[in-house]
Amino acid sequence: MNLKAKSALFAMLFMCIAAFAQDSVTIKGAVVDAEYSMPLPNVNVIIVGTSTGASTDFDGNYQIQAKKGDVIQFSYIGYTAKTVIVGAQTTVNVALGVDANTLEEVVIVGYGTQKKSHLTGSISKVTNEDLDQIAVSRVDDALVGQVSGVNIAATQGEAGSAPTIRIRGTGSVSGSSDPLIVVDGLVVDNDYLGSLNMNDVASFEVLKDAASAAIYGSRGGNGVIMITTKEGKSGKTKFTYNTLTGFKEARQSEDYYFSVAETAAAELAATGTLSDRTKYKQLIGIDNDWQNIIFDGGVITTHSFSARGGDDKTKFSTSLGYIHDEGVLLTDEVKNYSYKLRLDTKLTDKLSMGINLNPSFNDKRRFDGSTHDILRQTSWLPVYHDENTIRFVDRGTYPDVQVGDYATQRHFDNYDLYGDGSTLVDISNTSNTNPAAKVLERQRNEYKLKLRASLYGKYDFNDNLSFKSTIGGDYQNTVRERNQGPLASRNGESAVQYDEEVLNVSRLVSDNFLSYNKGFGNHDVSAVLGASSELQKGEYKATRLTGYNSELEGTLGGTTTVGAGNQFEYKQALFSYFLRVNYAYDDKYLASISLRRDGSSVFGEDNKYGTFPAASLGWNISKEDFLSESEVVNNLKFRVSYGVTGNNALRIASNSVLDNNALINYYPSLSLASNFSYAGDSAISAINIANPDLKWERSVEINPGIDFGLFNNRITGSVDVYKRTSDQLLLSNPISNTTGFSEALVNIGKVENRGIELELRTKNVNTQDFKWTSTMLASRNKNELIDFADSNGQILNVDSKRAAEWINQVGQPISSFYGWVVESDIPLEYIANPYHPIGGEAQDVYVKDLNGDGVIDDDDKTKLGDPYPDIVWSFTNDFQFGDVDLSFMFQGSHGAEVRNMGDQYLFNHFNSSQDFISSTPNQQFIKQKIFTDDIIQDASYVALRTVSIGYNFTDKLLDKTLFSKARVYATGQNLLYVTASDYTGFNPESVDNTSATTYGYQRGGSPIQRTISVGLNLEF
Repeated sequence: MNLKAKSALFAMLFMCIAAFAQDSVTIKGAVVDAEYSMPLPNVNVIIVGTSTGASTDFDGNYQIQAKKGDVIQFSYIGYTAKTVIVGAQTTVNVALGVDANTLEEVVIVGYGTQKKSHLTGSISKVTNEDLDQIAVSRVDDALVGQVSGVNIAATQGEAGSAPTIRIRGTGSVSGSSDPLIVVDGLVVDNDYLGSLNMNDVASFEVLKDAASAAIYGSRGGNGVIMITTKEGKSGKTKFTYNTLTGFKEARQSEDYYFSVAETAAAELAATGTLSDRTKYKQLIGIDNDWQNIIFDGGVITTHSFSARGGDDKTKFSTSLGYIHDEGVLLTDEVKNYSYKLRLDTKLTDKLSMGINLNPSFNDKRRFDGSTHDILRQTSWLPVYHDENTIRFVDRGTYPDVQVGDYATQRHFDNYDLYGDGSTLVDISNTSNTNPAAKVLERQRNEYKLKLRASLYGKYDFNDNLSFKSTIGGDYQNTVRERNQGPLASRNGESAVQYDEEVLNVSRLVSDNFLSYNKGFGNHDVSAVLGASSELQKGEYKATRLTGYNSELEGTLGGTTTVGAGNQFEYKQALFSYFLRVNYAYDDKYLASISLRRDGSSVFGEDNKYGTFPAASLGWNISKEDFLSESEVVNNLKFRVSYGVTGNNALRIASNSVLDNNALINYYPSLSLASNFSYAGDSAISAINIANPDLKWERSVEINPGIDFGLFNNRITGSVDVYKRTSDQLLLSNPISNTTGFSEALVNIGKVENRGIELELRTKNVNTQDFKWTSTMLASRNKNELIDFADSNGQILNVDSKRAAEWINQVGQPISSFYGWVVESDIPLEYIANPYHPIGGEAQDVYVKDLNGDGVIDDDDKTKLGDPYPDIVWSFTNDFQFGDVDLSFMFQGSHGAEVRNMGDQYLFNHFNSSQDFISSTPNQQFIKQKIFTDDIIQDASYVALRTVSIGYNFTDKLLDKTLFSKARVYATGQNLLYVTASDYTGFNPESVDNTSATTYGYQRGGSPIQRTISVGLNLEF
């Protein structure tokens, strides 16, 4: 091409560009909601027929280059798209109206989805809008107060420990009452929630009624929590980075603070003088609050980085997560590393497939001690000896104690108080080692590697019929180590031991099902037909090693003795068929039926299979002509459901170094044997009696409910009433001793849970500059034992040394506290040494003679309370002021009680120094406090669970940065936590893991954690 030609071409291009530049103008404007005039962020604004596009900012504003005659299209999910032809105007403001067809909320149900307006069961949905801004190391901790009918209690306070979750009460005696967990359609174990990154979670669906959960058959009896993780979206890849740092402290108990100074002042006021013991304690000059030492607080840090994107054919979502939670207990911490990949692709117009991969590693150091044992130590005792306290050591008994050594109470005995040998004072009340040494000189670690993966293929035969096949599985390797050093016990090297447990579990799952969805005329039909199979294998090994010398503690080669051991393998299989059909006529009349048949290897030969049907009906009365034009009622739906579910999760024995009965959990119907030593020889003995008729526990539930929306859905909510009867309970029932056993596992018990649930959501203010919404949730559940066969009225205890009693009685809750009723305390003048030890109390009280026969015996015992709340509620408010948002949640529980055995330890009830003296009157009416309602305490509480304030940076501020979105926030958890006046402990939610028949036992426990955190969210 010659120079003239090149010059001519260049001139033509220049004129075209100039002409376009002259015609092109900047169009600006705002896009708002047509009903509320609220700005709509992220609205797609495109020039039709071109690749030119833009999107609205947080305030709904946009800017785009266009020419006269161009067609601008405004589109937003859930709204009807609108087009505008460019004329002479340079400002185009648009109001988008709601698209009733596309705005319909979709809810995840078992093996599919369903329109919320077509639901006939009780399902609650929680989307992850700001749950990832709560500083917790487990995703289930963030669900507290989010769903009515779901009670989540912080029963264990260690970092990374699982809360106790109950959906509509406790329905099993020997089995687990934990809900089933399903992630992206596949069943996982409950512990998986400790390795899941909250930033990967899109939503939670909670299937509460049996009709909704029946599609999971023998595992749906305690409800189902379904978790959907985030998926990729077509468009430009978006990278996000989320981080937070929180500072944690423990809620302490004022009742358990024992001061030398306060005790001395009380003694002086009462007697006019101080005892030699008190003078000596003052002389030592130490006044510790052991709560400050053991509850040392910590920091929680989380980091999450993700990338999500794709195109019309392939979408991906991948992320890395890290959590480090130091907890609030001495030595307590957990670290979690996770990776997630989700990939979905369309190979053809009809065939699609995807993979889901999620490895994680959890490294936990546990608090190896008991708060009740540590905190009962006296306040005058230091952790370590210093130059001052070393002067008081009894050198005759402890000649080798040096500065820097752990201090024990016995070190301070036999002290010559006046220096003349006339008065040797003993002030110890225990020979235990230093309480801090019990924790610091023990190492208790847990390492957990998990790998979860799944692969699916889906073929669409047409627009209505598809087939999906998923194969998935998970593998878990858990190693638990516990090393007790010589300084951790008063028994020194003779008490040194090393425990190791190794658990390997693998599970393979295959789900295959057809899905059908068809709308014709006024009829909508959807159906699912499929089969599922699952195989789980486990291997457990445990060893306890003793006989160490000090140089080789905690190593396999340094021991001379195997103190105990346990090893077993197990295999479980489940095969199922399932069917569900949903029908809607004219969006008014709704029906759903489902059926699942499970075959399990767990139960007896005569009951390998079980059938679990369900049916439900609904009536969208607001769609009727007489309400369709109502300005008050926008949505009103009546529904009723009936369903049958099962429970196959047994918790009869524990997996531990010393428990040889653990296999019963996996083979309850078979007669099993274990090794034992007899007369110095190895022998085998049966540990249970076979029962070929054994089958899973069953729950039958009926649930009428109402969903409503009023005043343009400014007020929405639901009311559910339910009655769930759990029968065929697995119960160890007394049998004839001629069998060689005293009891056998049979299906015989029956428990009923009935209650009411309320969800109320309001849009109080909804303007462009200010929004305020509120959510009120409340639930009430009553638990009642209906049938307990020959075990009716049985009286149990948790600890034979401190045999406080529970009773299991028909007509009462499963577990009820039992004992004598307190009449009054014994006056101090009848108590020996009332001011020693510091913080001590007498262990005895006067009790009531209920039958008036002048004798205190078992006939005077009665029910003292129960551990189940009458009502659980939460109240949440969300505010938005422009780019600033504020939210808070109050949550409470009322009516539950705990048996706080911690009082016996921390108030030194068993210390003989404070026994009643021989001249005490009416001694026939005196009993120990632990057998009375003295330690039955109100476990009610009201908590400010979360309060959060955040700021979203505007597009104007971000224009010159790499970021498309940025947010900073601060969050507080449990900043206010109010308990009942008679509760003395740290945490009314904390209970020991005993059993359903002895529930509500608290022995010190772990404290409620207060956290203040700051966080940052970035998108680019």
